[in-house]
Amino acid sequence: MTQRDFMIGYGSILSRESRQRSGLTGVAHKVDLLGWRRAWSVRYRDEAATYLGLVADETARLHAVLVPVEINPHMRHRERGYSWTEVDGSRLHVEGDLPEGRFWIVVNHAHEPADADHPIPQTYVDTCLIGALETGGEAMLRDFIAMTDHWDTHWVDDRFEPVYPRRAPLDKASHTLIDDHLNDAGVLRHRKTR
Repeated sequence: MTQRDFMIGYGSILSRESRQRSGLTGVAHKVDLLGWRRAWSVRYRDEAATYLGLVADETARLHAVLVPVEINPHMRHRERGYSWTEVDGSRLHVEGDLPEGRFWIVVNHAHEPADADHPIPQTYVDTCLIGALETGGEAMLRDFIAMTDHWDTHWVDDRFEPVYPRRAPLDKASHTLIDDHLNDAGVLRHRKTR
């Protein structure tokens, strides 16, 4: 019998829509992983954008989802700026029983904050934050914002000319909710119009 693989998703994989677009249709479990925090630090030069990466931080707790994954060429391409890194199940905290299998997280090859040629697209931010809301409610959405570094780098509002190809389609009320949380956290002032 083949051992099952599970991915610890901490960015756009939090969103049901994004998971489905990537073929991740299995049950997602909310999970916490000790020792990592998010940062806007992965440049995809072919998409002219910067996405989420990880920074090791033994004091941090990363709220994420655990989803069954087949680590195939499609997933390797999707996560091309990262290394698939195995995680010891004892570092994971999940409500209920932890499924049996191998646990993987994608860790960025390099740490490169956004610049003018590779900005953070708001449609990616929206997809991640709506996923945090779906996974753990407004508390997780607030935590996501607070526990992510480099909001003050190049970040653009691309909602009317979307850049991110795997974005979750959101309505105006969702945009307002997200912007309200970003504003309350004091980071919205860093976003520029396109």
